[in-house]
Amino acid sequence: MEHAPADPARAQELSTALPVRAAVDADFRPGLQRWHEQAELVRTGDGEVHNEIKGGTFHGPAVQGRDFSEVFFTAPPPILPGSPSAED
Repeated sequence: MEHAPADPARAQELSTALPVRAAVDADFRPGLQRWHEQAELVRTGDGEVHNEIKGGTFHGPAVQGRDFSEVFFTAPPPILPGSPSAED
């Protein structure tokens, strides 16, 4: 795969060879399992994202993208016209 990473036939050969090797080689099996668990966390870029903000008035942060986790914002609430704190 290193020499032809886009070759689907080579990828299929590898996807067949790895589980066979793990089945017959007890020392190989745990390493392959760890690699597989780590590989599942990698995003491939598959999936389409369309982000759009338009029209109106918005207050506060906006995050656009895909596959977010553990995003936090802390901010005071906006001061709106007519609210008691806007007249100070």
